[in-house]
Amino acid sequence: MSLNPVITAAASLQRLDGVAGVMLFKGRNTIHRQMPFSDMRAENLREIVAQMLEGYRQVKRKIRQVYLEFDGGVLLIVVQDETAMMFFLTSRADSDLAASAASVMLNDHAGLLITASAEPQPAAKLPADGIEELVVTSPRALSQITAKLDTGVNQWGTVRKRVENVLGKVMGRAQAANLIERTVEESQISDPYRLPAAGVRKLAVSVIDHVPNVTKRRQLLVELDAALEDLEI
Repeated sequence: MSLNPVITAAASLQRLDGVAGVMLFKGRNTIHRQMPFSDMRAENLREIVAQMLEGYRQVKRKIRQVYLEFDGGVLLIVVQDETAMMFFLTSRADSDLAASAASVMLNDHAGLLITASAEPQPAAKLPADGIEELVVTSPRALSQITAKLDTGVNQWGTVRKRVENVLGKVMGRAQAANLIERTVEESQISDPYRLPAAGVRKLAVSVIDHVPNVTKRRQLLVELDAALEDLEI
């Protein structure tokens, strides 16, 4: 089965402001790569990250996101099953937006990615008609491929961070993060990044509703409204 649709989607994420490079891989199979350094260095990076993720899988720890900040930029990795979408971000980038977009992309192409091999594959070849947009080998081809693509995601990444800040007044950050995850699971929401604006606010409120103390809960809801005031939700 052709991976061209997912390659196109992965390439489109480099249009996000502040994204200097992207790489989509499954195990040892690099599905798409457009990084601001040599292919050899990029593959070395992929191998290190893949080993790290495999280590967590072996001890049955599910990793969804990895955020590594360096002097020269940020390495953001969004993981779904065996597949990982990796970003190299500059200071201009919105990491929440990048993570949201990657989550949507991975979910949209989950069926195709499950069937993809985890072993290295031969380089893609141009089709007989000479159309090259789905084989991204240069910035020119990348711009051609993404000219009409838009990444549609909601503001859940930003909202989640603000909910954590509000909950931080009554509990630790780890507790707040666990409460948010539990609320998403209880609500049976498969992908919070696909919710409509009203659904995002409803989810945020339902998280606060788990606070048992009535007085604290009411105060937190007031603070949540203030924290979300500038967002269109």
